Amino acid sequence: MEHKKEKTKMQLKIMPKLIVAFLGLTIAALIASGYIALNDIKAIGLYALDSSTSLGESAIADSTQALETLGEKILEQKARDVALQCAIYIAAHPEMTIRDLQANREFQKIAVQSVGNTGYTIVYEKKSGIMRFHPNRSLINSDPADLKRTLPTFWTIYERTFDGSSHGGYYNWRDPDGQIRQKYMYMVPIERTNYMVAATTYIDEFSQPVIETKKKISTATTNISEHINERIESTRNTFFDFFLILIIVVSFIAVGLSRMITLPILSLSEGVKALGKGDLDYMVQVHTNDEFEELASSFNKMTADLKDYMERLHCTTAEQERLLKELEIASGIQKNILPKEAPEISGIELSAANIPAREVGGDFYDYVPVQNDKWGLTIADVSGKGMPAAIFMGLSRTIVRASTTGNLSVENAIRRANDLICRDSRSGMFVTLFYAILDSHNKKLRYVNAGHNPPFLFRNDSEGIIRLEAKGIPLGVTEGIDIEEKEIDLLKDDVLVLYTDGVTEAVNEQEEEFGEDRLIRIIRQNRLLTAQDLIEKVQGEIMAFAGNQPQFDDITLMIMKVTA
Repeated sequence: MEHKKEKTKMQLKIMPKLIVAFLGLTIAALIASGYIALNDIKAIGLYALDSSTSLGESAIADSTQALETLGEKILEQKARDVALQCAIYIAAHPEMTIRDLQANREFQKIAVQSVGNTGYTIVYEKKSGIMRFHPNRSLINSDPADLKRTLPTFWTIYERTFDGSSHGGYYNWRDPDGQIRQKYMYMVPIERTNYMVAATTYIDEFSQPVIETKKKISTATTNISEHINERIESTRNTFFDFFLILIIVVSFIAVGLSRMITLPILSLSEGVKALGKGDLDYMVQVHTNDEFEELASSFNKMTADLKDYMERLHCTTAEQERLLKELEIASGIQKNILPKEAPEISGIELSAANIPAREVGGDFYDYVPVQNDKWGLTIADVSGKGMPAAIFMGLSRTIVRASTTGNLSVENAIRRANDLICRDSRSGMFVTLFYAILDSHNKKLRYVNAGHNPPFLFRNDSEGIIRLEAKGIPLGVTEGIDIEEKEIDLLKDDVLVLYTDGVTEAVNEQEEEFGEDRLIRIIRQNRLLTAQDLIEKVQGEIMAFAGNQPQFDDITLMIMKVTA
């Protein structure tokens, strides 16, 4: 009886929440859809308005440009026509001097003609630029040199024609009222004379029709904007009316639906509580012949599956923890295999670093004591990744160190190491390797390259770079390999950079490789740093270049500087 009262009480609490939920979701959906719809309508209106305005402005700009271009052509043609008329008249009256021509009313009408409403033509002398015919009589026979200071833009294009060449251009002209307006002038020579004709006018005279069109477009745009706003307001009012009606309908539907789903929800709620308490044997009882019954069946199946999953998860977690622990131990062992610090060598500065792409990696480097003042330098890259590469790396490093320790022959040491690796490995893996014996006393380096990235030797002149290449194939491919031994002298301030392909093949988020060129540039720009600082600089540049791109391959660097 008490259980039924508690269930009824819970039902009364759930029902209003369901009603509120239905109404809340409906209202939220309506508000969201209405808001989006109104905004879209408004955006469409604004887009149409902006498009109309933009189209109008574009048309105005194009028309203005076209009219101004037409104006330029008209002025050019006017100047040529007047020049031709003047040439004909002067040729017909060769006895007339400039004074005679200035006094001749017929020639004055030819020389000074109107261009549009505000333009005119003038005649001036070549070389000197002195005005001979001008509508302003005060400027006739005047020297325009003072215009170089008062109207510099006019003088610039005016002076260019003193040699008798045709030319045109825009310039700023000061009106009597002090206003600055832009003009266009085109100048041509009068054939077989010492004179030039210039045609000029205010350029806005040609664009006046566009100004009127612009006013009409502005008025039409305003009317369209008002009409769009009226339609948006009407749509908003219609939406609010529909919203109120729909809320009333949804309220009645919500009450009915809440009654239908309350009891199954309560049963499922009790099942969830039991599951939360860890009772994986609890079964939900719902018999409604609808989706709620299917949900209850799914819940019961989920409970049974969860019970089975928990048992399997316990076993899987224990196994995973064991594997992670083993990987952690393997990573520690591998780090201990690599040298903790570089040996102290007189006149030589050494440093190296290794960053595996996973918990364990396949790259390694080593410093091998060969003899007094002689050290073996090794850098290598095992094929593959992960645990197999780490095991093969340990095998290879041990064999190489055993074969090179105390052995003064670079070639024989690496041949022997290759044969041992081939005999002990049946995995098909191989290792690329660069090995060199450093003679710190005589400053010489004897080396072999077994298919590895050739190191860079930066000469002390800061520009020369030598790639330490030599014939050879990776170790572990086949026994009895042919390998080439080479020797090179070292100079004070030389920098030797040994690296694996994880350095140059590091990629960024755009799938671009770090590359040799970028590595060379970084070394050149920072070669005065210590070997350790150089390594940290390169590592920092690689990480900055890669960004959020995960590291794909092991990164190993060894840098040697000759300090004395």
